[in-house]
Amino acid sequence: GVNFPGNKPPLPLQQRVRYVGERIKWFFVSQKEPVLEFMSKSDSQAMGGSKLPGQAARIITQNEITKHLLFEAWDKACQRQLDQFLELFDNMLTSTFSNPWVFLKAATTTPEATDCVEDLSGENLTKQRIPREIESRAGTERTLQEMLNTIPTESTKIEEAVDKVQMLVLKTYSYIRSQICDQVEIFSESFFKVPMLRQLSSDMSEIQLSEEDQERYRSRRERLNEDIEREKALTAEMQSCIDKITQFKINSQALRGTL
Repeated sequence: GVNFPGNKPPLPLQQRVRYVGERIKWFFVSQKEPVLEFMSKSDSQAMGGSKLPGQAARIITQNEITKHLLFEAWDKACQRQLDQFLELFDNMLTSTFSNPWVFLKAATTTPEATDCVEDLSGENLTKQRIPREIESRAGTERTLQEMLNTIPTESTKIEEAVDKVQMLVLKTYSYIRSQICDQVEIFSESFFKVPMLRQLSSDMSEIQLSEEDQERYRSRRERLNEDIEREKALTAEMQSCIDKITQFKINSQALRGTL
């Protein structure tokens, strides 16, 4: 079969895939503040009778360090999923362009067939779709095979052969690009959204304070302990004064009674 140079997908297609991944990442990253605002303003009925979202929103809003740690963990999860999305997509494209004929045989729609696709529903969906898909698969393979057969093999027609090979490569790339573009939404769900949401709870449970924040909180805790001890001493001293005044009052009343 015909292999693309280096068995690597064309750079423009890789750039478009990266653009799609970056857009998906941007969408999730930009949802932090709106979600926090929604949690803050929503009542318990809107949350299924639970008050936990509102309480969590107040804690996050009032504590800047907690908010920073949560947002940072969310951004890291989005970036990690973007890297995995691009890696998986790149592996899929590499395997596709290393042997495009296998991919095209599995294709169910050609660019020409997409113009005549109708909305099908009910029982007619399966009955009408299956023959159409079988015909589309055979049509794509047949079209490419016909173009392959027209390539001359004579040494005197090298220039014509080169032109037709280039046309075949461009036609094959066009089919592959159409199929991949049709499946971008599925890839976004399976390579980005679902894995990220599945692992997000684990990422949030592993949030830890940095050494600087830990030292800051340690110093603050020591200051608070000192304040507590000082307040305890003042409270004990105040209680001692109250006891003395109370005892003086009792003694004074007893002395008046004897007089």
